[in-house]
Amino acid sequence: MDALAKTLLAQAQIRLKHGLEYIGNPDDIEVGLTPRELVYQEGTFRLYCYPSHTAVRRPLFLVYSLINRPYIFDLRPGRSLIEYLCQNGFDVYLLDWGTPTPEMGHAHLTDIVCDTLHRCVRKIQRKSRQQKIDVLGYCMGATFAAMYTAYRPQDVEKLVLLTPILGRTQNGVLQKIAQAQELKQDALKGQLISGRLLKNFFNSVKPATAVKKERDFWKNHNSAEFLNHFLPVEKWSNDTPDVPAQVFFEFLDSVLYQQQLLDQDFSIGAYRFDFTKITVPVLAVAAEKDWIIPAESLSVGAQIFTQADYRPYLIKGGHIGLVVGRSAQQLWQELIAFL
Repeated sequence: MDALAKTLLAQAQIRLKHGLEYIGNPDDIEVGLTPRELVYQEGTFRLYCYPSHTAVRRPLFLVYSLINRPYIFDLRPGRSLIEYLCQNGFDVYLLDWGTPTPEMGHAHLTDIVCDTLHRCVRKIQRKSRQQKIDVLGYCMGATFAAMYTAYRPQDVEKLVLLTPILGRTQNGVLQKIAQAQELKQDALKGQLISGRLLKNFFNSVKPATAVKKERDFWKNHNSAEFLNHFLPVEKWSNDTPDVPAQVFFEFLDSVLYQQQLLDQDFSIGAYRFDFTKITVPVLAVAAEKDWIIPAESLSVGAQIFTQADYRPYLIKGGHIGLVVGRSAQQLWQELIAFL
C-alpha cells in the first residue's frame, strides 16, 4: 500500500472515531511537555507551576479562556510561551479549568473571577512570598484577568491582556454573533454548553478556513516538518471542553450587552470592580488578522484603563498565531521587555 493510500485509510479511521472535523489523531499528538508541578486543586480546576530555569524567580500567573485548552501556551518544545518564560526568569503558574462537571453549570461569573482566581493568586503569593504578581490573560481569560485586577488591584504588579474582550467593537464577529443570538438563557440555566457544538459553530462562521486547512494537509501530508507544526495546533483547535452556560451568558451580558467595563466602576452582586483603581502598567495586545476579537479592542481598552499606564500593541497574525505563529517570537520578546 502506498503512502497516500495509508494516509487516506488513517484519516478515515480518525474521523470515524473522533468526528469529521479531525485530521490528526489527538491520542498520538504530544503537547504540553514543559515540566510542571501541581500546586493547587479545586474541583476540576488545577493550578500548575512551571519553575524558572534561572536563579531569578518572578511569579507570572496565566489565565486562559474557558473555551479550548490552555496548553496553547505550551504547545511543543520551541513553540512554547511557557518554556520561553521559564528560560527568562519566570516561575509560571497556569490555571487549567479542566473538564467541567454538570455542577459547574450553576457557577457564576463572579465565582470564576472573584473566588477561584483569588484563591489561586493567594496560593501564588504564599508560594512566591510576594504580595504583588504579574498576571497574563488570553482571550476570555484576558477579560477575567482585567476584571480580577479591578476587583483586587493590590494583588497585581503588571497586567498583560492578549486579544482581550472588553466591550463591543464594530468589526468583531464574536460581538455580532452575541448580539444576534437568540438562545434562551433560562432554558440553559444550570447546564453546560457543548464545546463541540461551539467548535462547529465557529467553523460555520468561517467555512473557508476549514477548506484551507484540508487543502494544506493533503498538499503537505508527507512532510514531517509540516505535520510537526500543523498537528499540535489541529489537536488544540478541536479540544473544546463544555462551557458553563451561566458563566457564558453572564459574561456576554456584562461585557458585551451592558458594556459594564466601560462604566469603569460597577458591581455584580456583592462584588465591586473599579477600573479607576488600576494604576499599574497594562499591555494590551491585538492581532491584525484576528476576526474573533478585532484590533479595535485596543481602543476600547484605552477608554477603560484611564488611570493605568496603558500600552496598546498591534501585532501581525491572527488570534492563535500571535502565540504560536510566525509573530510569536516577536510577541514573546515584547512580553519580556514589558515585564
